[in-house]
Amino acid sequence: MEEWYKEAWDIATNDKLTCAIKMAAPLDFTRLIQEHRELLLRWVEPNPAPLLRLLHDSGLLTQPEYFSLLETIPKSNQVIALLDRVCSKPENSQKFLDALWELQEAYCPELQHWLEKSCPEKGKGEPSPRQPEPPPKTPKRALLKFWNSKKYKLPAVPADEEKSNDLTFRRALSRQLKAALQNHRRSLLTRTEKLCTNVDDTETCGHIEIRYTDLLLSDNPRSASSSHDYLHLASRRARLYSLHAPRRLALSQLFSPLPEESFPPRRVMLSGAAGIGKSVAAQKIIHDWALGAAFQKALCMLDFSFRELSLIRTPQSLEDLICSKHVHLSGVLPELLDRPGELLVILDGLDEFRHSLESKNPCFQSDQPAHIKDLVHSLLYGTLLPKATILVTSRPSVALPEDLFDRHVIILGFQEQQVKDYFFRFFRNLERAADVLGYVSAHEGLASLSFIPLYCFILCTALGEFFPWTGEKEASPPSTITEVYRQYLSTILRLRRAGGAGGALEKAKDLVLQLGKLAYAGLLRGKVVFYADELRGFGFDPENLPGTFLNRIFFKEKDEVYGFFHLTIQEFLAALYSVAILDPGTEELTSCLDLWWDGEAPEGGQAERLLPPPDGRAAAGLLSYTREFLSGGQQWDNLQMFSRFFMGLLSSRVQGKLESLAEGLTGDPLVPLAEWLGKKAQYESDRKLLSLLHCLAELRQDWVTQKVASNLDEVDLFKVTLNPADCAALAYVLGCSEHKRLRNLNLSYSNMGIGGLRRLRGLLHRCETLQLRYNSLDCEAAAIEAEILRSPRCQVKRLLFCGNCLGSEGVSGLWDALQENTTLEELYLDITGITDSGLDNIMDSLMCNRTLRLLTIVGNRLSKAGRDVLSELSRRKPELKIISSFLSNMGLLQAYLDWVEEIKADQEQMESVKNADALRSVLEVLEETEDPGASQEARERAELLKKQITVLLGEEKARENGTL
Repeated sequence: MEEWYKEAWDIATNDKLTCAIKMAAPLDFTRLIQEHRELLLRWVEPNPAPLLRLLHDSGLLTQPEYFSLLETIPKSNQVIALLDRVCSKPENSQKFLDALWELQEAYCPELQHWLEKSCPEKGKGEPSPRQPEPPPKTPKRALLKFWNSKKYKLPAVPADEEKSNDLTFRRALSRQLKAALQNHRRSLLTRTEKLCTNVDDTETCGHIEIRYTDLLLSDNPRSASSSHDYLHLASRRARLYSLHAPRRLALSQLFSPLPEESFPPRRVMLSGAAGIGKSVAAQKIIHDWALGAAFQKALCMLDFSFRELSLIRTPQSLEDLICSKHVHLSGVLPELLDRPGELLVILDGLDEFRHSLESKNPCFQSDQPAHIKDLVHSLLYGTLLPKATILVTSRPSVALPEDLFDRHVIILGFQEQQVKDYFFRFFRNLERAADVLGYVSAHEGLASLSFIPLYCFILCTALGEFFPWTGEKEASPPSTITEVYRQYLSTILRLRRAGGAGGALEKAKDLVLQLGKLAYAGLLRGKVVFYADELRGFGFDPENLPGTFLNRIFFKEKDEVYGFFHLTIQEFLAALYSVAILDPGTEELTSCLDLWWDGEAPEGGQAERLLPPPDGRAAAGLLSYTREFLSGGQQWDNLQMFSRFFMGLLSSRVQGKLESLAEGLTGDPLVPLAEWLGKKAQYESDRKLLSLLHCLAELRQDWVTQKVASNLDEVDLFKVTLNPADCAALAYVLGCSEHKRLRNLNLSYSNMGIGGLRRLRGLLHRCETLQLRYNSLDCEAAAIEAEILRSPRCQVKRLLFCGNCLGSEGVSGLWDALQENTTLEELYLDITGITDSGLDNIMDSLMCNRTLRLLTIVGNRLSKAGRDVLSELSRRKPELKIISSFLSNMGLLQAYLDWVEEIKADQEQMESVKNADALRSVLEVLEETEDPGASQEARERAELLKKQITVLLGEEKARENGTL
C-alpha cells in the first residue's frame, strides 16, 4: 500500500478521533471537511466527475459553476475549488457528504471507511441507488422531439423479468462483477470525458458535459430521404421545430417508454446528417451512464464503432469482440452475458460499415465465431442478445426494414442559442463572437448550415481573421459558402507553413490535388470512409502523411481507417480538383455536367464496396476520370453541394484566384456553362430547379445569371420546402433580370413563411400567376401583397392565397388595394380565417374594381349575414363569379377530394404545413353548410369529402398518441 494510503487509513481508524466525532452533537460537517481536506483531495482527485455531476443535479452547483469546474485543470484544482465552495455554508457541506455517501462505491475503500467512521448516522440505512434524473421542466441539454411509430413487435416480458430490469429488483451481483463494472465505468469516463473531435480544438469547449445536441424523435423512416442528407434536413428543421415543439424530451429518456407504451424500446435508430453530432450523442449517453447520471437501468454499456468493426478480417465471436475492447470484463463475461436484458449496446456509424448487411449465417450464441457482418446482422435482427437494448447511429441514407427499429431518432443539431454559445466559446470574446455571428446571420447562404456543429467550426476558423481582436478589419470577409471553404483551406495551409513543415506552395498544391482526386472518386462512389489499401492506390503513403495540421482536412481515426474532416470538406476538395484539371477548351465541361446531372449506370451492376485505384490507362482528364468512377444512375441529388462548390470555384478560376493550383485558362468556360444552365432551367422544376438556382448563386457571374433568368418563363417549386438560403438564391436569380415577366411563380406548400415572403417581396409584382397556398402566412403577408397590388408596376393576374391565416384584418387590406389595382382577374382566399368583419369593406372596394372576374372564398367561418353580403355583391356585380360554398361548384369539390388524396399518399404534408388545421376548418364548414339548391351529386361528393377528412384526422390523432 502506498505511503499516503497508510496515512489516510491511520487517520480514518483513529479511535480517539472517531469518539470525538461521535460525541459532537450536532456534527459540524464543515469542520469535518476542513480538518480532512488533504485526504478528501487525495481520494476524490482521481475521479471527481461523478461527484461534480451529482452536486450539479442536486442544485448545489449552478450550471456556470459546474462548467467552470469541468474546464479547470488539473483535476486537483477542481477538487480544491469544490471544497472551498461546499465549506462556504453548512448546508452545502452536508449536501457534499450526502453525495459522497451516494457515490462511495465510485471511490477507494479508504474513503468508504472514513465515511463509516466519521458519519455513522448516515449509514443507518442502505444508500438508495441513484435514480435517473427526471425530465427537466425546461430542458437545457440535448432534447428529443418525437411522435410515435408502428411498433416493433417484441415478445411479452414476463412479470419477473420486467422487475429484473428495475434497479430495485435487480439480481444480486457477485463481488467480482461489481468490481469489474466499477472499473468499466471509470474506463468509459476517461475515454468519453473529452469530445472525440478530429482536431485538438482547445479553443472551443471540449468537455462532453458542456457541448450538447438537440434531438428529434421521428415516427417512421420517411425522413430517410434520398436527397442530400444535410440539405434535406436544413429544409425540414424550421417546420419540425415549430409544429412539434411540445413533444420534446430529455436525452436521458431516449430508452424510456412513453406514457402510452407498456415497454421500453429495444431497438433504437439515431440518424442525422454528416457532422451533426451522432457520435457525440452516443458518447454523451455512454458518459452519462458511466457518471451514474442517466440510463441506470442498464447494468453494463458496450459500444463499438462500425469503422473499427470494418477492420476485423477474421471470424470472431461476440465474446471475443467484447474482450478485445474491454479487457477488464474478461473474467466476468459469462455472468454479464447471463443478464442480456440489462445490457445496452451502442453501434456507431452504420453508414460507414465496410460490408453489406445481408447475411445467410445468423449467430445465436455469444461464443459462436462468425464473420463480422454476420455478427452485426445478428445483433440488429435480434438472433444474438435478443433481450438487449441496441442503439444504432447512422446517416439517413442507410436503407433498413421499416419494422426493424421501434424508435427512430433524428438529430436536428444546434438551435439558434446553441450556435451563439458555440461562437462565444470558440472566440472567448463576446464582442468578437457577436461580430462574426452577426456577419453570418446577415448572409443567408452562410447561415443555412450553421445547425451542424462541425460547420460552425469551419465558419469560425475561416472568418476569424477577418474580425481581429482590435482595429478595423483589413479585407472583406467571404460572402458565399465556396469562399468560406476556400478561406478555411488557405488558413489550414498557412498554419502548416508557419509550422515549418515543408511549406512550399508547390508541395501544398500536390497535396491538395492528391486529396481532391481521392475525394472526387469517393464522392462519385458514395464513400466517406477510406482504408490504407485504398490510400496506397491513390499515391498516398499511409505511414508518411503530413503532420497534425492535416487533421483539420483529412485525418486518421484509428488503425487503418481514414476520412475527411467533414463531408463538406470532401465535397469542396472534389470540386477544387475538378476545376483545377478541367480543360475548358474542349467539350469536357458540358459533358461532365451532363454526367453529374443525368448519371450513367456503371457496367457490371452495383458499385464495388472498395474504392479501386484509378485506371492508369485512362486518359488524363476530368471527363475520363468521371466516367471511370461514376456509380449508379442520376447523381445530381448526391452531388448538390459538390455542384455549388464547383460553380463557385470555376468562377474563382476565371477571376485568376486559383493560379497557384491551376494553369491559366485557354478559353472561357462561362459561355458554354451559361448555355447549359439556360437549357436546364427552362425545363426543370421542383428540387432540380432549386439546385440550379443555388449553382447560379454560388457562381456569382451576373451576366450568366441574367442570360439564364431571361429565358425563365415559369418557376415551379410546388411542395419544395424552402429555407432562407433557398429564398435568397431565388431572389438573386430573379433579381438579375429586372424587367422579365414571369408567367407563373408557384411557391405553394413551400413552408417559406413570412421571412421568405419578405425576401422576395421586391420581385413578386412581375408574376402573372402567383401561388402562395399553404405557407403559414399571416396578415403581414396580406399587407405585403396589398402593397404589390397597389404598385403601378404590378402584373399579377391570378393570386392564390388559400390555406394561410390572413384573417379578417388581412383580407380587408386586400379589398382596399383592389380599388386601385387594374390587373388582378382571379383571387383565391379559401380557408384563410375570414369572418363577417372581413367583409365590411368588400362591397365598396370591389364595386370600384374593373378587372376581377373570379373570387373563391370557401372554407371560412361566415355567418348567414356574411353570406348575404356576398350574395348582394354577386347580384350587384354579375360579371364577378363568387364561389362561397363547397356545394355550389363541383370542380372545387373535386379539387379538395384530390387534395385529400395527395395528403394520404404523402404523409409528410401533415408536417410541412398546417394541413391538419386546414382539414379541420374544411370539415367544420362542410358540417355547417346548408344549400337547398345543391345537386344530389354535389351532396354525395361533399359527404365523401367529410368522410375522408374524418378518417385522415383520426389517423393523425392516433399517430400523435402513438396508437397507430
